[in-house]
Amino acid sequence: MLLRVDLQEGSYLVDVRFGTALTAPLALEAGREQKTPHETFRLLPVGNEFDLQVRFGETWTDLYRLSLQEQFLVDYEAANWFTSTHPGSLFVRNLIATCPGPRRRHTLFNDKFTIRHSDGSVERRKLQGAEELGDVLTHYFGIDLPDPADIELAAAIAQERAAQPDFFDRT
Repeated sequence: MLLRVDLQEGSYLVDVRFGTALTAPLALEAGREQKTPHETFRLLPVGNEFDLQVRFGETWTDLYRLSLQEQFLVDYEAANWFTSTHPGSLFVRNLIATCPGPRRRHTLFNDKFTIRHSDGSVERRKLQGAEELGDVLTHYFGIDLPDPADIELAAAIAQERAAQPDFFDRT
């Protein structure tokens, strides 16, 4: 979810932390490359909407399409209900965590852990078991699962989902 903020010097888009892409406001200007503490973004016009793109190295990648049309509470409720309950939802079917840190971004997708540094370098590793998953969740995401059964369950989910087609190879 993005919030449009209209200031005297122009309009900006701000990620209100419902998503995790933007770590700084973006000027609402089509085509302008805008550097943030973590990546460079741009907005490309598509009809009455925009594609938000991020640059990984020299490659531009679509993140999502956004509209400037006013949204109402019912719109958020329906979308949230679907993404958090539907059996086919990416968020129901996978173990996902993401968190920006100083000069880097951490991403967990099932058993794949990625650290993307602001200089463009990327570290990727496949987590091996519950202990390593628990360490990553605690150290990089601030999530403490004190019950070993919870960590074992999370590791089992990550391992099961990792065998399925990979949506987030680009993380």
